Amino acid sequence: MSKANANQGPLPALPHNVLIFSPSSLDAAKALLNGRIFTKLAATTRTTPEQLAAVVQKITPKESREKFCLPFRKGILIFDGADPETEQEKLTDEHHEHFREVCLALKDADINLDFSACIFDADQILKAGFQLDAMSQGAVLVIDLMDSGDEDDDDDSDDEDEDDEVTEAKLNALVSGNTVQAQ
Repeated sequence: MSKANANQGPLPALPHNVLIFSPSSLDAAKALLNGRIFTKLAATTRTTPEQLAAVVQKITPKESREKFCLPFRKGILIFDGADPETEQEKLTDEHHEHFREVCLALKDADINLDFSACIFDADQILKAGFQLDAMSQGAVLVIDLMDSGDEDDDDDSDDEDEDDEVTEAKLNALVSGNTVQAQ
């Protein structure tokens, strides 16, 4: 390690909702950036990113898979329509076939979806809850706008109860005319 690197410390990590998609071909990056129909599948909270990545690895050859499917932290983004010449009906059929292929792979891996967090057949990437930015050398910066980073852990319920007690104490103090310290 060079002296300059040793003095800089560890490289900063990406935020939890940011992914850099570095496909093996430029066509896959173009397919994502120029997509015209998007489906966001959200897995249940028990599913790990590693489980989702393993499922995606089983879907068709990598070169084909990267052109329509992207695993992210809590789910899978399916995208189609990079070719502007494709008619809408044919595009929708192709997208639904990719959706079926991904769902069958999820079923085989016994991974369930959180349907309340899924978005189907969005005509813009923003409507699917993502922002995309082209990067150098064919990479794409993918930001999951819907991922707040909160996990649904049961351990948090104790913290919420404590917060409720503090808030209730503050309200009681205000009602009785006492001052409340800011925290």
